Amino acid sequence: MTAAIANNLMSRLVLTRKIDQTVVIHDDSGVLATVKISKIDRNQVRITFEADPALKIDRQEIYDQGAFFNK
Repeated sequence: MTAAIANNLMSRLVLTRKIDQTVVIHDDSGVLATVKISKIDRNQVRITFEADPALKIDRQEIYDQGAFFNK
């Protein structure tokens, strides 16, 4: 767990989405990324993330390994 999460310094939104519905991540300058529910199958959900190439997107276990420093 990162220090930001442990200290509640991150924004949080908890919601329910259906297939093809999207969440927009943005700041005052515009859209940073979108997250779309692409597929739901039994106990798995396929999520599509789209963002500017300068924005890093990783699974938590990859981020925790520090692999993001090599990108």
